[in-house]
Amino acid sequence: MDNFNPLALYHKNIVFIGGGNMASAIIDGLLSANQQHQLGLSLGVSDKNPPKLASFAQKGISTATPDDVHTLTKNADVIVLAVKPQVIQEVAPTLCDLVQDKLILSVMAGIATERLSLWLGTSRIVRCMPNLPASIGRGATGLFAPPNISQADKDTAFAIMSCVGLTAWIASEEHLHAITAVAGSSPAYFFYALEAMIDQAVKMGLDRTTAKQMACMSLIGAGELALSSDDIGKLRTQVTSKGGTTQEALNTLQQHDFQHALSNAMMACAKRSDELGKLF
Repeated sequence: MDNFNPLALYHKNIVFIGGGNMASAIIDGLLSANQQHQLGLSLGVSDKNPPKLASFAQKGISTATPDDVHTLTKNADVIVLAVKPQVIQEVAPTLCDLVQDKLILSVMAGIATERLSLWLGTSRIVRCMPNLPASIGRGATGLFAPPNISQADKDTAFAIMSCVGLTAWIASEEHLHAITAVAGSSPAYFFYALEAMIDQAVKMGLDRTTAKQMACMSLIGAGELALSSDDIGKLRTQVTSKGGTTQEALNTLQQHDFQHALSNAMMACAKRSDELGKLF
């Protein structure tokens, strides 16, 4: 929770519309921060799935079905939109009268703030793009706020997402496509690489458990080193002895144009993000 400012969350009432995986991750982060900093948070969730609501209720969270969502929103300071993007047009009309004096934090992919403002009748909206590691408090989230958003609202939005990992503001909403490519979707790139590395290590004689542990810990360790370094290229050269094993591996990756393939993958990801946004 780097740069986490607990003052921005003191005694806030935060209500989630939708109780899926991302909502659950953010709620768990908020619960942890609430306990650690004695924030006096009030949390609520609206979802149509009774088992989900029961699970949240066991954590001491207020719950309501969509038909009774007004019981949660009437005292809310922040509304977190965490429904699937394809259902927001159906949900928005039921929320219009309930959100006019609230800060809206959208974690929905692809829905622009301008479109949300049109549907909800309010421009007090901050949009963010988190990723899957938020579920273990190690997420990476990009946030965008239109010019009309107050500093207090920006501080609140930043503090909420900081509860689940690294959080950074971006200057343009268009840059959320790049955030999707480098953070939102990138855990899948790493999982894809890990699958290939583990499978190959097994073919080379290692048992799958050992192969997984070695590959995953190497990824974690490399990430920690890279995060603390100003020169990732220098770290690479430190591992790469001239004429050694690592050099041979990197030569093979270069022969298969690894960097170009990864760049193309990220550009395809960003392009698809843009395309999906235009569907709404």
